[in-house]
Amino acid sequence: MHSDDHTCDCGTHGHHCDQAAHPHHTHDENCNCGHHHAPIVPPEGLTAIQTDFLLALRQRQCLPIARFCLQSSKDEELFAVALSPVYLSKPDESMEQTKAYGRALAQLEAMDLLTLDYDIPLRDYPYREYHTSELYAYFVQTTAEAALLPDAAFDTPCLELGSMALTEAGENEVDKLLAQL
Repeated sequence: MHSDDHTCDCGTHGHHCDQAAHPHHTHDENCNCGHHHAPIVPPEGLTAIQTDFLLALRQRQCLPIARFCLQSSKDEELFAVALSPVYLSKPDESMEQTKAYGRALAQLEAMDLLTLDYDIPLRDYPYREYHTSELYAYFVQTTAEAALLPDAAFDTPCLELGSMALTEAGENEVDKLLAQL
């Protein structure tokens, strides 16, 4: 995970991907990225969702990610992560699907195939689907309700916005996937 605090330019993200070195980043029917063009069988150890994330990251270089956190207005040292990682493809994404995406992404990060960087938001990306999501609205509501309890430690919801990108090992894994075509 990156410890520096800057925004992502999708190419300077620290994922060892130089677009000039990867001409397949141009997406069309001849791009050989595997994204909606040809079925790619997930290799042993990867699920279809994980394979889709890897291919999408090759195509786009970076994707948005977030985590739902809790803070205290009474004690600035109190901080907890309530849900992470959160990837939303649409504002009405279900909790079940969000948790499935989160498990898949956490496993990919544990395999060192991608990075999940909450301190590197995507430059000029509005994160609209996160701010307006039903899940975040529910999280804000339940945080407010919990804050009314007498011994509530947390009373402030926080949406941390970041990005994900392939690591060098992830780039190599995608190369193997694309060799199937």
